[in-house]
Amino acid sequence: MKIAKRTIIYMAAGALLVSGVVACNHGMHFGSPEERGEWMVQKITKELNLNETQESRLVDVKDVFLDARKTMRGNRVQHSADVIAMLNQPTFDRDMANAIVSQYIETVNSRAPVIIDAIGNFYDSLDDAQRAELREFVEHKMEHHRDRRHW
Repeated sequence: MKIAKRTIIYMAAGALLVSGVVACNHGMHFGSPEERGEWMVQKITKELNLNETQESRLVDVKDVFLDARKTMRGNRVQHSADVIAMLNQPTFDRDMANAIVSQYIETVNSRAPVIIDAIGNFYDSLDDAQRAELREFVEHKMEHHRDRRHW
């Protein structure tokens, strides 16, 4: 086989492989948190056939989670630097580690009621069929993640 013909075959096979990978990449595995949140709202709205009130409550859930995420990640750079500094010391600074963990716990504790209220408002707005479908979906995802846990 001539080199030119072999090169064309390899390039065509490579193009098919790349296009196959791109075609199989369904879902939202990238993008900003806001884009992923919007994608999830659209997907859940479509899957559960939500009305406008239910969709607005779902948007509230998304907004609360994005706000909590922003708060939790706000001091990430400083906390990472603190952890690296602790690891560079001859002894582990337990007080600093406890302070970092305590700050995260305080943030979670302060955000939890707002998050729970938003989730509760959304869940309470669903009808019985939508709740059943949501339960089924969550159970499936929990089983999937439990089975894939390995470290």
